[in-house]
Amino acid sequence: MTSHFTETYTLSNGVHMPVLGLGTYRVRDQEILDACLLEALRTGYRLIDTATVYRNERAIGNSLKRIFEQDLVPGLRREDIFLTSKLAPKDQGYDACYQAVQDSLQNLQVDYIDLYLIHWPGTARLKLPDPRNAINRMESWRALEDLYREKKLRAIGVSNYTLGHLKQLVQRPHMVHPHPSHHHPHQQQDPLPPGSVASIQAPTEHRALASTLVIPHVHQFELHPRLVQKDILDFCAVHKIQVQAYSSLGEGRLISLDALPPQKSKRESPSSSPSPPPVAPLGALEIMPYLIQKYFPSVNMSFERQEEDGVGTDAVTAATYARYSAKILLRWGLQHGFVVIPKSTQPERIRDNFDVFEFELEQEDMQQLDLYSLGNQRTRYCWDPTNVH
Repeated sequence: MTSHFTETYTLSNGVHMPVLGLGTYRVRDQEILDACLLEALRTGYRLIDTATVYRNERAIGNSLKRIFEQDLVPGLRREDIFLTSKLAPKDQGYDACYQAVQDSLQNLQVDYIDLYLIHWPGTARLKLPDPRNAINRMESWRALEDLYREKKLRAIGVSNYTLGHLKQLVQRPHMVHPHPSHHHPHQQQDPLPPGSVASIQAPTEHRALASTLVIPHVHQFELHPRLVQKDILDFCAVHKIQVQAYSSLGEGRLISLDALPPQKSKRESPSSSPSPPPVAPLGALEIMPYLIQKYFPSVNMSFERQEEDGVGTDAVTAATYARYSAKILLRWGLQHGFVVIPKSTQPERIRDNFDVFEFELEQEDMQQLDLYSLGNQRTRYCWDPTNVH
């Protein structure tokens, strides 16, 4: 397999971000993480995505330290790795956010983090409509701007923001408060790094209102054919915010053969009609068997659901379907220009998920997949931030 670990997108501040990374949600065991990270890095992955709420930063730091010190991936250095972490909702607010980043740096055992995101627009223990949610996340953003200026973070961004949350952050002035615990009022400050919308501002202590100084470099949110949020994508494009998709496989539902409805003949192309595809239960995409056989013709098998003595779909068939449908969904994201971060703890799947650079979906097939986000096809599998003030 050809190595593609050097393929990157360039963020608005010039930082290069790998187009594909390893997700680590719900993976906490040290031994499992050791095996996953080593397999991923040997395969070619260079982006590792974690978060405070995943409770695995320390284990990831331990794994990377071991890999570097023992040279388990020959020649690999810290600067070759793109580390992402995220702020927990309980740590919203300037001081709590600032300290949370220090804790992440210590847990990951690094001097800087490549990308740090506000994980959720709300604050723990506050109700969704509480206006303090908006105040707290703006204070958190101030802290990230300061840490970015201090070069503790190479890029900063947000996650799970709605269009309204993004507009509030990017386009409106906000109340700010001085934070003398981190910056002496007479201390010389470094100029803002590239990617900032302003490089000359009055000191924070002297401002009652301030505009966002650094436009988010990245927005990570749920994104797959059943949830294409075009308004957010358009806003990110205008403001040069790199889009990063999570749950590209719909929490596994989009690659489940068990949920597949009866199929047409494998030789029959899906309709080119602009109307949405038929409803399929549990998220399965009716077009997927056709796409698998089109782009992977050597896969010779029936995708019909099999029932024998009450037993469901054959396990081998289901595993093969999941393997190749995952490739197509990840490829769909890459061709839209998204960063994708599939998660797996299985070595073979880790390798398979990276092997998506040797084929390209035709435009007609991309459009057919996009149609699954229309009307009653639209499905959200993860957290819904819509009602967060």
